[in-house]
This record gives sequence, C-alpha cells and structure tokens, in this order.
Amino acid sequence: MKHLYIKSRKEAAKETLILFHGTGGRETDLLDVATTVNSEANILSFRGDVDENGQARFFKRLSLKQYDEQSLKEEADKIYTELTKLSTEYDFDLAKAVIIGYSNGANIAAYLMMNYELGLKGAMLMHSAYRSETIGKSMLFDTEVLLTAGAQDTVATAGESYTLKRMLENKGANVSVKLTDGGHEISPMELMEGHVWYMPIKKSIRDEDKLL
Repeated sequence: MKHLYIKSRKEAAKETLILFHGTGGRETDLLDVATTVNSEANILSFRGDVDENGQARFFKRLSLKQYDEQSLKEEADKIYTELTKLSTEYDFDLAKAVIIGYSNGANIAAYLMMNYELGLKGAMLMHSAYRSETIGKSMLFDTEVLLTAGAQDTVATAGESYTLKRMLENKGANVSVKLTDGGHEISPMELMEGHVWYMPIKKSIRDEDKLL
C-alpha cells in the first residue's frame, strides 16, 4: 500500500497524524489539513488501493449508497496490518496518534475504529457517510472523535454524521459534531475547528510524556 511518512522537524514530537484522503485523492491531499491541526506532528498518509474508474478509493462500493462489505473488510485488514507494521518501522506510538479522514477516507477510518483494536488517541472524520453495520467487540474508551459535516452536503449528510456519532458513543468514544454552512468540500472553518479540538489532545499527550 502506497504511503507517505513525514517525520516532525521537532525531534521530541510524539504526536502522529494518520491521513486518509477522499475518493479520487492521493496521499498528499490532506497535508494542509494536518499542518493546520498540528504543524509539529509526524505525518503518515495512505493512498487507497482500490481503483474506481481511475479514482483511488479505500474500498469498493456496489452503488453510491451501498458499500461492498467484503472489499471493506479486506482493505481494512490490509490497512490494519500496514499500520501496525509502520508504527514499528517509523517508531511512533499509535496510542499518541490521531486519524484525519475525509469522505471515503473518513468512512474507512470509522470502520477501522469500529472493528479493530488500534488504541488510537482519536480521530477527526470530515464528511463521513458511514453505512456499514459491521461492529466489532473492541471499545473506544478515552478516544476523542470530532465529526465535521456540511449543512448543504448531499453526498454525506449531516444526519449521517449524527448517526455515526451515536455508533461511536455506543462504543465509549467521546464524540462531538461541528456543522458548517457548506457542502461536501472541506471548509476553512473545519480546519479551525480541528485545530481547536486537537489542542487539549496535544497537551494530554505531552503531559503523559512528562510523567514517564
């Protein structure tokens, strides 16, 4: 699986941001988002392996509203394996990592959180339209999640973000939803919301390091 890793210029940085792009994207798409959220973090960004009419995705779908569940599981298994391997290779702690996903990337991230024990610090999921009912047994206690949605988004509606909110909360996550007036695009307001949301997470990670 193609990926990009950028080590923080700050030698002592422990935070890592894991990026998943939207349909038709690539591993460089969310670098500006990551920089706004935390300019000092390590960055690991993936490119989806699935080709849909020349566009990269993280899993196949049967229609615009229906996932291919077999593809979803196969690709998630692959990402989970890659994540655990790369965390060792690049020497970063998943417990101090936060996922940032957009659209299709937010959906694969949600599936990973629902079904795999990654032990992540949290996730910022933008314009998700999560439509899988597959839910594993692992819980998400002490996991912070920010969902952002556009009030005029017809691809991934605000209502779908609130549905995902309930699903994540049922697994113990602390979830907040922020709405913008826009559509399916990422707005500057979302980036600022992500930055503000992440600040106490960064403080928590650094405070934990001081205790070690």
